[in-house]
Amino acid sequence: MKNFAFVLAFVLFSSVAIGQKVNYSGEWKLNESKSELGYDFSMAPASVTVSHSKNTLDLKTVNVWDGQEIESETHFTLDGKECENVGFGESVTKSTVEVDKETNAIKILTSGDSEGIGEWTSTQILSLKDGNLVIAFEAASDMGEIAETYVFDKQ
Repeated sequence: MKNFAFVLAFVLFSSVAIGQKVNYSGEWKLNESKSELGYDFSMAPASVTVSHSKNTLDLKTVNVWDGQEIESETHFTLDGKECENVGFGESVTKSTVEVDKETNAIKILTSGDSEGIGEWTSTQILSLKDGNLVIAFEAASDMGEIAETYVFDKQ
C-alpha cells in the first residue's frame, strides 16, 4: 500500500510540474557573444526587466545610444486584445500578444508611426532556452528591415 501511495504522489507531482506555465520574470542582461546582432546597427537592449503574470507582461528595457542610457516601459495583456504604449518620440504604438500554448513562447506584434522613421512594424518572440531569455526580433519600416536574436543571462 505504501508503494501505491508513493507512485500516486509521484504521478500527481509530475503532472502538476508538467502543467506549470513558464514565467519570464526577472532581470536579464544582454549576452552579446551568444546573440546574433546586426553588423552595422543593432536594436538590442543592454538589459530587460520582465514582470510576467498569468494575464500581463511588463517589459522595462534599457538601450544605450551614444553612451546614454534610454529606459522604456511597455505593458501588454495576454488576452489577445490590442494594447497601447508610448513609443519613439512620444508616439503611440499598438501591440497584440499571442501565447503559444505548446512552446510557451510569447509573440508580441507591434506597429507604430514615428517622425523620421515613418510607419513601422515589429515582431518579438520571447522564449526560454538553457536558462537564457531569447528574443527573436524583426522590424520593418521605410528605412529598411532588421532581424536579430538577443540572448540574455539572468541577473
